[in-house]
Amino acid sequence: MEASSKASGSSLPPPFSLSSVPQTRKRKASSKSPLSNESDESSSSSSTSSSSTMSTSLLKLGSYDGDQVSNWNTLQLESFGIFYDVKATELSELYKSAQEKMCSSAVNNATFWTKLVKIKEILIESTKKCLHILDVDEEFDMEDLDWADVKEESQKCGQAIAKVREEMSLKIGSLDNLSRDLYSIWFTGISEYIQYYSDLIKELNSSRRNGVEGEFRQLLTFFSKIFLMSPRTGDALQKVQMRLCGKETTSVPDLRYILQGDFFDESEKTVSLVTVDTRELKTWSLADDEKTTTDFNIRNLKFSGQSVERLLGQHGGELLVESMKSVLRSTNLGIICIKTMIIFTRLEWAKGHYKCLLKGTKAEEKRSNIHYSKPYNFLVRKDREEILDTMFNLGLLCRVRSLLAYQEQ
Repeated sequence: MEASSKASGSSLPPPFSLSSVPQTRKRKASSKSPLSNESDESSSSSSTSSSSTMSTSLLKLGSYDGDQVSNWNTLQLESFGIFYDVKATELSELYKSAQEKMCSSAVNNATFWTKLVKIKEILIESTKKCLHILDVDEEFDMEDLDWADVKEESQKCGQAIAKVREEMSLKIGSLDNLSRDLYSIWFTGISEYIQYYSDLIKELNSSRRNGVEGEFRQLLTFFSKIFLMSPRTGDALQKVQMRLCGKETTSVPDLRYILQGDFFDESEKTVSLVTVDTRELKTWSLADDEKTTTDFNIRNLKFSGQSVERLLGQHGGELLVESMKSVLRSTNLGIICIKTMIIFTRLEWAKGHYKCLLKGTKAEEKRSNIHYSKPYNFLVRKDREEILDTMFNLGLLCRVRSLLAYQEQ
């Protein structure tokens, strides 16, 4: 395992230099986008009624000229027959395909699968113990802290690090090789996350500014490492290109969660991809007619002065283009991250739909859906603890190839 050499020590990684973190902002929509002259608000109100017409006109008349999906809105996405659900899906059901994929990889050894589940349960409990110290309420804003708040948060980070060391020392001596290696990756990940979180709130306070895309992407990167993942930044050197209806389309998500073991393989597979946004989120609370969290409609997200249509179009486009690299058949997993709030997504392809788009043949009658969860703020204990099982399932799926080698030990 890649972190086994870090296993037994309890020393912390060196402090981070925030100056080295890319502080990029989202690229502005290109003027060449076929829909760029339409406002987000107008597209929001008209997308449902006109989506069928757009599906026909864009594909039949060939008015789609190819583009980066970062320029898309939901109207463009729906023109290819891809729609967001009108209600959220329970998280346990949303990522069920990932669980089944991981299960099938170890199904020939029930004992090994039982062992993985047991290790996951131990890691979940350790994560709860160590991160509950950093718990905040739902009104917490890491970009609007005074010095007293920063001092309190820094003290909490110190306590959390001490708890991580204690947890590691209690567990590591009694673990077998597989458990020890996974625990070592967990230890490194959670230590780096706490350190970066501490450094970030100090930096935002001292410079009296809001966080930028690169900083929140980095925070989610370190948070993901807790769950045994090795996220990769989706920079321009790693863009994915697709001939969509005969036109070149490109995707560069903020992060990709990669299937481990494919580092030098051109056919490298993606487990999940992430779109990060730093706009000010006014509210994600349920509308008056939404009685439960599963009634949450993602279009009801409210941003300051902007609609959510551009973000949803970009993320859906990334799910579409990157489907060719998805480790899961007939589906592609994703995460929308807005500062410290995350929404899990899954594009589920209708039979034959993806091939139609690749071949440039008519797809007017094909319809595929993007399912999604309610929003979770990973700084808030209740939200965070609801997603631990899902995040560890993703992490184990990312490492399933290397983990299978332990079956022979």
